Order: sequence, then structure tokens, then C-alpha cells
Amino acid sequence: MKYPKLPEQLDLRKKLLSQDIKDIQQAYMSALPFPPQGELARARREDPSVQSKRQWILDIAQMYCVSAHTIYYWTHDDYRAMKMLKNAKAHSKANLEDYEAHRAAEIKGRARRMKTNPKLADYHAVQSAKNERRSNRQTVKGTPLNDWLNS
Repeated sequence: MKYPKLPEQLDLRKKLLSQDIKDIQQAYMSALPFPPQGELARARREDPSVQSKRQWILDIAQMYCVSAHTIYYWTHDDYRAMKMLKNAKAHSKANLEDYEAHRAAEIKGRARRMKTNPKLADYHAVQSAKNERRSNRQTVKGTPLNDWLNS
């Protein structure tokens, strides 16, 4: 049984290639400086092609089929450092409260993905049966394991 994938339009977890990241960072540097929020209307009157920073990020995100946060992550070093620190804390058991909150969010996200893609729940049930070491599981959801493996 192969891993059931979401349609590309729904899967915003897509990873960017190194070249994509470099291209995005170069495009961001060439787009700088963005006009301050209060002066955006005046700047657009002078040059209609002027974009806000937010609109630029949304356009690039749509072009690469990723979320806007992914673009923001790769174009802002301070934001990337903050997120890396947050993830390091969430995966560390030193602060049990942060760790448990992170695990709860992961479980909630997994449940949402399984609800969106029902084949994903079947895939995980089969993987769990294959990885079982305490007993020799013969069925998954009432169907013989071999039938799942051959499909």
C-alpha cells in the first residue's frame, strides 16, 4: 500500500528545493524596499506596479504552491531563527509543558489530515499492523493484512 498523497493544491507542506529558496531570496532582495504601509497609496499613484510586502509574499507563495508563511520563513532571517528556536524547544523534553502542547498540536493536525484524506487512516492502520511486534496481526479493520498489502 503506497502512501496516499493529498492533491497538490491542498498540500501546503510542500518543501522547496535549494534553488527555489535561492531564487525567492534573490527576488526578495531585488524587490526591496517596500513602501511603508501609510505611503503605499501614494506610491501606487506614482507607479502602478508597486506592491505591498504582503501582496508580494502572497504572489510568490501562489507561484510556488506553498503557504505565505513558507515564503516569509525563507526571506526573513530573524523569523527563521525564532521558528528554529521554537521547534527546538517543542521537541525538547526539558520543558514538559511546551513538549505536551506541541504533541497535542501535532495530533490535532494529523487528525485533520486523516479527515481530509480517508486513505491516510487506512495507510497508518496497515503500517501499525506491520510494525506490531507483540503479536502477529492477521487483520486490519476486519480485512486480512495480505489483502491490504497487495492493494
